Amino acid sequence: MTDTASKVKIRDTVRGKPYRFFDAQGVDELVSITMALAQELWTVKERMVVFEAMAADKGLVLDKEIESFELSDAAAADLATERQAFIDRIFLVLREQAEAVEPSPIPEPEPPQ
Repeated sequence: MTDTASKVKIRDTVRGKPYRFFDAQGVDELVSITMALAQELWTVKERMVVFEAMAADKGLVLDKEIESFELSDAAAADLATERQAFIDRIFLVLREQAEAVEPSPIPEPEPPQ
C-alpha cells in the first residue's frame, strides 16, 4: 500500500434512505448493530487463528504469558482510543438516526428550582 492510499479515510456512513425490514421500532437498528459486531468479531477471529498458527510454527506456547501480560500506560491509552472507535462503529446506526431527528421547535421548560 502506498503512503497516499494509507491516508485515505474510508467513509463509515451509508447515504440514502435506510431500508426498513421489520415493523417494530428498533429491530432494524439492533440487527445492524449485531452485524457490525459480527464483522468486528470475525476479523479478530481470523487474525487470532493466523497469530496462533505462526506462534505454534515457531514453537511458542503463549497461553500463560497472555493471561499474565499487563499493558503499559501508553498501550492502555491507545487501546482505550481504539475501544472508543469500536463503540462508535458499532453504534453508528443509532447515532445517525439520532442526528437525523429534527430538534423540537418548542423549547424545553426550565426545571423547577
